[in-house]
Amino acid sequence: MRARDTQEGLTVQAVAGTYVLIGMDMKKEDWDGHLGFAIHRTDHHGEEAYWMEGMKTFEATDPGFAPGAKYPTIQHPIQAFTWSDSTATPGCKYTYRVQALHGSPQNLTPFKTCSVDV
Repeated sequence: MRARDTQEGLTVQAVAGTYVLIGMDMKKEDWDGHLGFAIHRTDHHGEEAYWMEGMKTFEATDPGFAPGAKYPTIQHPIQAFTWSDSTATPGCKYTYRVQALHGSPQNLTPFKTCSVDV
């Protein structure tokens, strides 16, 4: 299954199989001050909604957890234009809301949002 949408100048494409691959795109002129992406997942089968987690942090806001610890992407955004959700269950319906964040690591502010359903 593939889903793609563009909202507020942010394009999100998701490809679902045994996991969900998410790609994000913005115009280069929107990169100024961009610090990464936060991804919120709504699981319509299990009726859960939460911010997905990653393993990278900003040095300025690193809470000092042990290696391998996971952090919510709304506080420590994904600093790439692709991301995979390996926790998705085949056959289940999900909504992924992606927020492009800017500001500073101590004060992240959403400036673009786009959602896709898979």
